[in-house]
Amino acid sequence: MFDGRIISGITVFVAVARSGSYARAAEHVRLSRSGIGKAIARLEYRTGLRLFDRTSRALKLTAEGRAFLEEVEPLLDRLGNAAAPLQPNKVRGHLRVSTDAAFGTFLLMPVLPRLFEQHPALKLDVLIRDRIDNPIVEGVDVALRFGEPMFPDLHKRLVLHSRVVTCATPAYLQRRGIPMHPGDLHAGHTCIRLLDDVTAKPHSWIFVNKSGDRREVIPDGNLMVNDAPALLAGIDSGFGMGRMLEFIVADELRTGRLVEVLSDWNWRLWPAYLYTPASSHPSAGLEAFTRFVLSQPFSDPGSSLGGQKGDEPSSVVRRL
Repeated sequence: MFDGRIISGITVFVAVARSGSYARAAEHVRLSRSGIGKAIARLEYRTGLRLFDRTSRALKLTAEGRAFLEEVEPLLDRLGNAAAPLQPNKVRGHLRVSTDAAFGTFLLMPVLPRLFEQHPALKLDVLIRDRIDNPIVEGVDVALRFGEPMFPDLHKRLVLHSRVVTCATPAYLQRRGIPMHPGDLHAGHTCIRLLDDVTAKPHSWIFVNKSGDRREVIPDGNLMVNDAPALLAGIDSGFGMGRMLEFIVADELRTGRLVEVLSDWNWRLWPAYLYTPASSHPSAGLEAFTRFVLSQPFSDPGSSLGGQKGDEPSSVVRRL
């Protein structure tokens, strides 16, 4: 006789294997940490397999555990799909979405009401995290992050490219002057820099012109911040100039509250990716969320998408 409780145990096992931690798995499947341990022990007893090597400092899959995960994970995904309703307006699920401050605050949150109009039974936990090693290891279902491609073990989709623009307030530029070349930033300018939470070092400023020429500058300044909203607030204060993704400062540039400088060198495009587990059978909720995100223009209503190299940099966000 098939013991249906094995399905529950397998669900817990996959959560632990993906997250690498009883504590993170407990948060994901909404059990206590002791409940997770008991479920894994029962599954090992019923299957006769030793699934994890446990030490005081680490939890690792055994060879048996890895083989078992490869076999049961796609089956579990297919079971979830079979149980999911087919009507788009009845898609259910509870997804944990990890995103950085730039994407989550300025792009994702404004469009979520439209997602819930399409899928009112879908539930999301949106976690704004600038520092994260591997989104799925952290116990989330999908991640949206700006930056060069990472996480080679995950499935990734390019969502958009945004220009990186250099900007300052009119008052700052009147006080300090307008730089005409990246090298001018060392001539008495104050630059507010963004701290890389992964390396604990500030990002250098990389400029690209229309011809593809590249200049890297380590600017002067005594203020560093670690997220996009704080960087924008610092630039708005008039203390110094900074570099922002274009869509974040679009309104300020349009109204003249901020001024773009070094426009000939603001041709660097910064990508954002959507990361999901490398599974061939994602849940209906995850599929619905992914389709929704990839369908969004993430652009100012008056701007054109997909500008060609050599055009004036008019689009706020370019989808590829």
